[in-house]
Amino acid sequence: MTFSVVHRQTVRASIVVFFLFALAPSVVGSADSSPTTVLDVLKRSQRVLWLGAHPDDETSAGGLLARAKDMAGTLIMATMTHGENNDKTWNGVRRGSEMGKAREALFARSAGIFQADAYEVGPFVNGPRSLEELDALPANAPFRDWPSTATSEDVIAKWNTEGDPVGYLVHLLRQHKPDVIVAMDHYCGVSGHDEHIAAAKLLLRALPAAADATAYPEAGEAWKVGHVIFAASVLKPLIACRYCKCEGEPLPEAVQEVFTLEPSRTHHLTYLGVQCLVGRSYQQGMEGKEWSEAKMRAGCEQAQAAAKRAYRPKVTGQPFFESFRLRTLN
Repeated sequence: MTFSVVHRQTVRASIVVFFLFALAPSVVGSADSSPTTVLDVLKRSQRVLWLGAHPDDETSAGGLLARAKDMAGTLIMATMTHGENNDKTWNGVRRGSEMGKAREALFARSAGIFQADAYEVGPFVNGPRSLEELDALPANAPFRDWPSTATSEDVIAKWNTEGDPVGYLVHLLRQHKPDVIVAMDHYCGVSGHDEHIAAAKLLLRALPAAADATAYPEAGEAWKVGHVIFAASVLKPLIACRYCKCEGEPLPEAVQEVFTLEPSRTHHLTYLGVQCLVGRSYQQGMEGKEWSEAKMRAGCEQAQAAAKRAYRPKVTGQPFFESFRLRTLN
């Protein structure tokens, strides 16, 4: 399995479908020495921040974000880029600024479904080209992604030419003051996408800086985040290629599975249903589906009912559970 197959067939528009029903079943980790669980952390939190690399990355933790809105009350959503270099185009939308605006609109719709209190899209550019280069491309230009040899450090080096990504995240953390952050991890980033891994690495660099009053004083009062919750799922093609695009060592924290079939009091669906609705919203926009809001909701109500009928005690994995790792920060 080559990187182009892992990346181009799963990372973009089709990623929402994989996140709903095609993720590899997760293995429940051994009991952690700490009694703290993902749900314990959410119960004690008041503000939760989601951080991704692109609009639609939040589908990797859709049920948990809906639950975070219920339990913590305040949910903020942010991505590093607008997703300007999507591999698929639709309705005449061209890569570059047009694509970025279109995907930001889809991210705003997703934030509306989650009933997020705020959303933000960062100033960094998706893909190996600059925004100016993307805007100058003809409409029929072929898609160009990061080469198979690229790593997250190549992404970070490019983003550093477009601004200060660590400084941007420090400002984001101090502005919104989250108690907990939900993100993809710095090992596989769910799909092995270099930009997913880069966003997680930058987050880990920004966290101590945000808590240090001497760092970035112009960004406001120092803020210390208590916990990070990393999405632990890995897409099947990445497993099939023996984790070919993962970087470094696997995370040491045990995997925790969070049930998706409980009802959300905020969204009037199960957490699986909210996850489904967000995924279908992206499909509608990026695949030209002619679905009304009512039709999408009805379809997700049917999906959650089918999942409830199929669920049996002691069954694990998607779609009945989402998998996460909890990191407590010193």
